[in-house]
Amino acid sequence: AGGALRVVGAGHSFSPTAFSDDYLINLDRLDQLIAIDAATHRVTVQAGIRLHALNDLLDAHGLAMINLGSITEQSIAGAFSTGTHGTALTLGNLATLVMGMRLVTASGEVLDLDIDRDRERMTAARVSLGMLGVITRVTLQCAPAYHLRSVAFPLPFEEAVGQIDSLIRTHRHVRLYWFSHTDVIQVMCYDPTSDPITPRNVVEKWFQDVFLRQDLMTLFVENSYSLPGLVTPINQFSAKVGWTREERVDRSDRILTIPMPPIHDECEYAVPLERAAEAVRATRKLIETADFKVNMPVEIRFVAADDTMLSATYERAGCYIGAYTFGEKFAQPFFAGFEGYAKSIGGRGHWGKYLTLTADEARAQYPLYDRFNEIRRHLDPRGLFMNDFTRRIFGR
Repeated sequence: AGGALRVVGAGHSFSPTAFSDDYLINLDRLDQLIAIDAATHRVTVQAGIRLHALNDLLDAHGLAMINLGSITEQSIAGAFSTGTHGTALTLGNLATLVMGMRLVTASGEVLDLDIDRDRERMTAARVSLGMLGVITRVTLQCAPAYHLRSVAFPLPFEEAVGQIDSLIRTHRHVRLYWFSHTDVIQVMCYDPTSDPITPRNVVEKWFQDVFLRQDLMTLFVENSYSLPGLVTPINQFSAKVGWTREERVDRSDRILTIPMPPIHDECEYAVPLERAAEAVRATRKLIETADFKVNMPVEIRFVAADDTMLSATYERAGCYIGAYTFGEKFAQPFFAGFEGYAKSIGGRGHWGKYLTLTADEARAQYPLYDRFNEIRRHLDPRGLFMNDFTRRIFGR
């Protein structure tokens, strides 16, 4: 019909990557298992399956995702197409687990891409923001089901930052949380274990995952937005009460992910790994000097380098710093300051989070920007799969 078409999954992204002035396609009904290769642990599923359903499906077959991000509401295709990542210095983002995909192009051609046979096109398609076509199925490299031991503990801010390098090289997964205007960081380390799952009764699970981490936190952030003077005391109370030593063993996906947090806004940048400590300190200084009202914790994660053209960790390991807050009047000045700093030290923004990016900036940040655009124009010469967001960054 001469219009444009975009694919939308869960609508979890904070950027306008899924917006369209014309047509949107949702693939929620493409959510079935297609095949399992028991020898290689590769699993082919339809692209609309949500991550929480995929985790349960894999577990039923004795398998698991090698790594995961924090949230499981996204569709698998939407998650890897925007560069969604977990945390592990030895593991890449979710896109690196994609070994093959079926792509329906603008002309209606159906391409079955394979990492061994079509490596260049796969390195373009793994993180493509939906610009190359509609992904209808995906083959993932999985692993035998495994348990992780989670050990969480608070440390003084400077002590935790000073230990970043040793922590990420000692433990498979490391995640840090910090509430602004406090002097404590919650360190979370996850490692594979053969120990059994730690029992949790229904009441304990509800209290920790629903009441504390959803209901009470929602109450705190909404009230702190209405009464900005409460941000600092609420953050200090949350850190004092919430940042405690915890240890448990569970199914890998349950350890790697968290309960859905309150509605909020996110901006996240991957800075070069060697500048991780510097960037965490600078983020604290930025917030406290400008007295930005940051009523959600800053999240810090670590991801291995990869060869995906539009990956924020293309050819370099990264420290992802998540700048999160609730409320537009809080978010805009905070994100502007944080993003400006992150860009100044070579940071690359998460495609699914708030970011301002020009074509010139993208070309400077991504060495294969022009090659990606050549592949995009070849597969979609009239721009069927473009929207205002992608046209601004990748041209008409």
